[in-house]
Amino acid sequence: SSLIGCHFSIRKYVAIVSLEQRQRYKDDFNAEYEEYRNLHSQTDKIKKNFRQFPDQWKSLTPGSKA
Repeated sequence: SSLIGCHFSIRKYVAIVSLEQRQRYKDDFNAEYEEYRNLHSQTDKIKKNFRQFPDQWKSLTPGSKA
């Protein structure tokens, strides 16, 4: 299931009491992990752009049209 555009539902995982339950939790994690990593990478790029704005702003000439 895709994380994008969904309403995040909070899953409540109870304490693991069996190997089968552990495997189900692991499968759930692995099913979403690649998408999580991709989204994390995208947000890191966006944060980097925002961090560069103050330096770009300082380099502008007052009264100029950027």
